[in-house]
Amino acid sequence: MMALKAPEPTLADRLKAALPTYQLDTELLKGTHLIIDALDERGYLGMPLEEISQRFNYPMDRLKKALEVVQSLDPPGIGARDLRECLHLQHRRLGEPLPVLTAIIEEHLLDVAKGQFKKIASRLRVSLEAVLEAVSLLKTFHPKPGKLYSTDSEPTVYIIPDAAVQNNTGTLEVRIYDDVLPRLTLEPDILQMLRHEKLDTQTKAYLARQVARANKLIEQLNARKTTLARVLHAVAHYQKDFFFYGFDHLKPLTMQTVAETVGLSVSTVSRAVRDKYIQTPWGVIEFKRLFPSAISGTEAQGEATSETVIRKIKAYIEAEDKTQPLSDEEIAAALNREGIYISRRTVAKYRSLSGIPSSQQRKHNKKAPENPFRKEIEPVYRH
Repeated sequence: MMALKAPEPTLADRLKAALPTYQLDTELLKGTHLIIDALDERGYLGMPLEEISQRFNYPMDRLKKALEVVQSLDPPGIGARDLRECLHLQHRRLGEPLPVLTAIIEEHLLDVAKGQFKKIASRLRVSLEAVLEAVSLLKTFHPKPGKLYSTDSEPTVYIIPDAAVQNNTGTLEVRIYDDVLPRLTLEPDILQMLRHEKLDTQTKAYLARQVARANKLIEQLNARKTTLARVLHAVAHYQKDFFFYGFDHLKPLTMQTVAETVGLSVSTVSRAVRDKYIQTPWGVIEFKRLFPSAISGTEAQGEATSETVIRKIKAYIEAEDKTQPLSDEEIAAALNREGIYISRRTVAKYRSLSGIPSSQQRKHNKKAPENPFRKEIEPVYRH
């Protein structure tokens, strides 16, 4: 009897599996599927949007919204149309973009490949240190994010958490799993040989160099563990409500904020969290998930993430009286009462991005009791 292994999920399978959290309407969901199916093995959109629109008779404006959704999925950089856009997408995920890195991505990628860092500094009129810091961060990006989910002859990978944050009777405890990190020690025999009096000078010098290199590597591994602990402690402080109460209480957080808190560079923080998994009271999650983006839009305030806002907008609309549907202004006021300060225009943007029709389009003519939300919601925004 031959045992058959079930096929591993493809990049498209993984991306489509993440879409239900966005609560898209049927038409917008179709658009995201069209784009995902057009991605190549690198995760790039190799077909122009205009061609997809014409081939499948799909509205161009809706296709652009669908592309925004796909580009917000993990891994960062997915759905890009070229290398520069791929790098820009990953750069924006880290928080406020660094002007030097933005310029490097836009104009100096070839110079980076050639190692011409002084030339870049001269052209951008910045210090060499600023260029080297930006390039260090750039090296943490993945030029082909789709390859991260490649299934070509790869064995099944089991996720082992690198650390844990546990709720111990109201106190958060951070624990780094030492057995996950490589552990190196020097063989006693090597050290004994180095102390041997009859050892010739050349051999002794060679052994001394190798021992020094080994000690340096051990120090680097210890520093890696220390860095992970420092970053995780800072994130646990910022996201303590998540660890106590769950995903609805995640707050917007950038790597730049954490870097400033712990006194490290953004590139160091990015490397510390990359490909790391954390055991939480709500299951094992990728470390990067603890850095959700804030609500976009210049008028948005507060500490809600875009995912949370979309979910709450959907809940309000599902509970509304369909003969008197809630306006964007009323939804904004309701969110304001929850401590999420968001404008009517931003509500409209996220409602539209989620494929939810306007209040006029949702309105039913059937007579029903008065909308219960209207008595409780005071419209506080006037646009």
